[in-house]
Amino acid sequence: MTKDTPQRERSVRERGTYAKHGDDPTLASYVSSLLYVLSVPALLLVTYAGYWYDVYGYGMLVPVFAGLLVGTIAVALAVMHLLTR
Repeated sequence: MTKDTPQRERSVRERGTYAKHGDDPTLASYVSSLLYVLSVPALLLVTYAGYWYDVYGYGMLVPVFAGLLVGTIAVALAVMHLLTR
């Protein structure tokens, strides 16, 4: 998609670190994406660790994982809300 205003081509680092408008990725967007990429394996590990240590039974794996996922998303949204006030 073409831009409305002409501008020079910038490196990936420059686009991510010094973003000036909504089309450019920011460092916060990279951190947010990294959080969601790494959170699912970490949450699965925590969920199975609770099962392995007999904190809950096999039938609770899915509800515990869902609760942890919703909690992680809620915390991320709260942090983003507080940082953008």
